[in-house]
Amino acid sequence: MAKGYFSYFSNLELPSFTDGRNSSYDYVTVKNLFRRGKIREDFFQNATVFDKYSITGDERPDEVANKVYGSPLLDWVVLISNNVINIRDEWPMGQTDFNNYLDDKYSQDQLNEIHHYETKELKDATGSVLLSSGLVVDQSYIFMYTDLYGDLQTVSGSDVVTSVSYFDYEQTKNDDKRSIFILRPEYLQTVIDDMRDIMTYTDSSQYIDKRTKKGANVRILDPR
Repeated sequence: MAKGYFSYFSNLELPSFTDGRNSSYDYVTVKNLFRRGKIREDFFQNATVFDKYSITGDERPDEVANKVYGSPLLDWVVLISNNVINIRDEWPMGQTDFNNYLDDKYSQDQLNEIHHYETKELKDATGSVLLSSGLVVDQSYIFMYTDLYGDLQTVSGSDVVTSVSYFDYEQTKNDDKRSIFILRPEYLQTVIDDMRDIMTYTDSSQYIDKRTKKGANVRILDPR
């Protein structure tokens, strides 16, 4: 049965400072957020472990997990497979959120202004790529190459450079986040087992059980 991310987290028993009193006998149980689940490194070195996936529309991590693994609770697998920590900044915005983001950051005139210039793709007569597209350059960029006859050729202006508006820049930046990797379902149980192992405590002086240990009885001072 699938479980949510924080259900795997082990517990810490920390001193309770209710009413400002520090008692060595009063403890409160909290989740140990200092530990973090991860996927084993050898998985990332094996191309067969992951499939490419394109996020469409307003798809959320839980919706992707439900589609791929049959449970929205496994959204954490989708996120750690792509090292996504901050969903707000690292997951693509849906159309409504994207429009609101643009409205908050730019005026309509600013959106139409030029953000930067990029190269266009250039090929020779045989179809070989001479210049890749998408390289950031100055507006006055000039590309020179030797053609098949040994003659020096010069390409400049709109033949080699295109302008990118602030709107296009933001749209591309958001769309780039739509390409992610998905852990193939046959490796899912291994990742879940690893998660349990990461969150399990070993025997120590603070050990209570494999899911709980006691923290130091140290007062955290109020900085105010």
